Amino acid sequence: MVLSLAEFQHIIQEDNVLIIDTRDELTFLEGYITGSIHFKPSIIQEAAALGLFKFDQPLLFVGDDDHEKIAIAYFEKLGFSHIKGYLEGGYPTWSAANLARDLVIEVEVDELAMDIPFDEFLMVLDIRSEENYNKGHIKDSVHIPLLEFVDPGSFSELDEHFNIYIISDNGDTNTLAASILKKEGIHNIRIVQDGWEAVTFLKDKFKIEVTKSKPSDDEAEIL
Repeated sequence: MVLSLAEFQHIIQEDNVLIIDTRDELTFLEGYITGSIHFKPSIIQEAAALGLFKFDQPLLFVGDDDHEKIAIAYFEKLGFSHIKGYLEGGYPTWSAANLARDLVIEVEVDELAMDIPFDEFLMVLDIRSEENYNKGHIKDSVHIPLLEFVDPGSFSELDEHFNIYIISDNGDTNTLAASILKKEGIHNIRIVQDGWEAVTFLKDKFKIEVTKSKPSDDEAEIL
């Protein structure tokens, strides 16, 4: 269902409405509707599987190049029953009306490497899986797997005075994580371009730690 700007704004006033932005990452980084979550086209299935919202939650979509229509079809297939429609003209319609917008800042990995020694409030937030995190991570980083983003209580360590740098596996889920945090009121965020892949490329500039796995009960008995 195509929605005019007035219709879109009216639906936003409903309780628990979620706006899903389906544009590509570069376009999203230029600006987005405040409070929306970024599901870029290449990770829609992965993002939808995270369980970030309920099946009966009202959903609005913003996109371009028919990405929003593809996303809507996928969510309908999954059984989401309260899809309200998408904004006619997409984000440019919203921006042209000078309505509330937000921005996610992306930095290259060498900027993170330069900032770590000099910023006492810098926090590296690693959102990779526990398995990948344990294989190697930046020293003193905070680990909150993206799967745990369904619980806002997992953000208790992320005080506003920290300068938070998000690292995912290859950068694909950076904007998803950042938009979720911003929706939760955590705004001092940067995303690291290309994620952990970029860190490993410049690994000599970081202190990398490995988490040793604990032995299982059977292994402990053998020891």
